[in-house]
Amino acid sequence: MNRPTSLIALGVIVCLVLSSLTLLMLASTAHAQPARSPWPMFGQNPRHTGRSPYTGPQIPKLKWTFTTDTYISSSPAIGTGGTIYIGSWDHRLYAASPDGTLKWSFTTGGEILSSPAVADDGTIYIGSWDSLLYAVDPDGSLKWSFATGAYISSSPAIGPDGTVYVGSSDASLYALNLDGSLKWSFATGAYISSSPAIGPDGTIYVGSSDGNLYALDPDGSMKWQFTTGANVDCSPAVGADGTVYVGSSDNNLYAMHPDGTLEWSFATRGEIFSSPAIGADGTIYVGSYDHKLYAIDPDGTLKWSFTTRGEIFSSPAIGADGTVYVGSFDANLYAVNPDGTEKWAFPAGHWIQSSPSVGSDGTIYIGSYDGKLYAVFQESAVNWPLVGGFVAAVAAAGIVIYFVARRRAD
Repeated sequence: MNRPTSLIALGVIVCLVLSSLTLLMLASTAHAQPARSPWPMFGQNPRHTGRSPYTGPQIPKLKWTFTTDTYISSSPAIGTGGTIYIGSWDHRLYAASPDGTLKWSFTTGGEILSSPAVADDGTIYIGSWDSLLYAVDPDGSLKWSFATGAYISSSPAIGPDGTVYVGSSDASLYALNLDGSLKWSFATGAYISSSPAIGPDGTIYVGSSDGNLYALDPDGSMKWQFTTGANVDCSPAVGADGTVYVGSSDNNLYAMHPDGTLEWSFATRGEIFSSPAIGADGTIYVGSYDHKLYAIDPDGTLKWSFTTRGEIFSSPAIGADGTVYVGSFDANLYAVNPDGTEKWAFPAGHWIQSSPSVGSDGTIYIGSYDGKLYAVFQESAVNWPLVGGFVAAVAAAGIVIYFVARRRAD
């Protein structure tokens, strides 16, 4: 083989090898990402905007309930095939089919308050009060578990590179590799029940009961911390411009610039455990223990508030039409119009601490302290005046035909 021919052959081989490596890298990245499903994790996406591309029911009707053995405060996640995943205080993670039947359950050693996160390969991640973070295969078998130093109520988040982030009551935030090995951990001053959010630039945000919101680089080093007046137990949400929103038990919702400086704060009359959601127009929605759901403009001014009869722990979800869904300790799931008026209220059997998720067909899923997962879908609206008019027209036409036929017969 002459030299030019050899060089051409070598070039072809190199191109083929590079193409194969590129395809493998892309496949690995896709394999690592959150599931491309209607609601793969708490807050719908790594930024925790709580926003759905689907519209919920205009008139609610119970589709089905799925019953566990005790309380549900976990929020449901939805996988690519429509499977709904939710944890219960009965120590189990449940997988329910879209028709509400049990697919499987996975037993842990403690109560599950954490909400599941589903990866693109179908792996489900969830924390338990037995101090373990579990990775569960789509068939319900254990993939791996990772031990922290105390119970886990934080909900895991999946980064774009497949890293799994979760907080623990041992006061640490953990970053785990796909195989369950430790990537790094970051210590705060007190327990973490906040669920981490991930900004567009890869920054990880998490609250701690030491009263701080922390911003961490992807390598686990601290970028900044912002101090509030009390525990930060709710989860932060990140806007499209990088603004970070988080509530505190000091009754305030805070907006921080990406550099950690305060943009504004908004005072409610109760502690904030609800995690904020961000509308398509930038409106921030958050619940408070003062029984109110607040809509706040991006400049920090009040747009409207909606009052329920109970404390709001549930985090809002936003439909494609701007309807806001939130649960209340008055045992109702509320749908609130974009102008702050009530669209509907759907009764559950007990307090609602769980946060709603929205399915691709518009079904709303939410858990309750009565131990049930509720699926609420669109009631078929019957236009009775139209039906009555049609029936009357048909009857009149029948009478006319009858008499015409008789006259012809005569």
